[in-house]
Amino acid sequence: MHPFKIIPLVIALSLLSACATHKPAPPPGSIHAKVEQLSEMSYLQVTDLRAVKRNYLLTVQVEINNTDSDNQQLYYRFKWLDASGFTIGSEEPWKPVLVYAYQKQTLTAVAPSPQVADFRLVVQSPDNTGDLP
Repeated sequence: MHPFKIIPLVIALSLLSACATHKPAPPPGSIHAKVEQLSEMSYLQVTDLRAVKRNYLLTVQVEINNTDSDNQQLYYRFKWLDASGFTIGSEEPWKPVLVYAYQKQTLTAVAPSPQVADFRLVVQSPDNTGDLP
């Protein structure tokens, strides 16, 4: 086989293998597209997420579910984004919340500016495999 015919074949195969191992992006607007977990959470899950503009400010409501028989500590903060996806304002401090055993906890936040068009919820729990904030 001619060497010039092998090179495109090798490139095509390497591109296909890269695509096969890459996870598809979550659908826009889904919970997974809006939540950034710093590592996998064992017992806490984001089960509902809603956002609405009120008085020109984005208001977000998030429901966290604890599936464990023990109380779980959660740390969270919001990243507020403009229409182009750039961060607006400074980074929020971590906020702690205790989610009781087998209970749901609702978090509510209001964007700091009318220019906010989108957001990401960043979460971390001590029972994660990662480090604490």
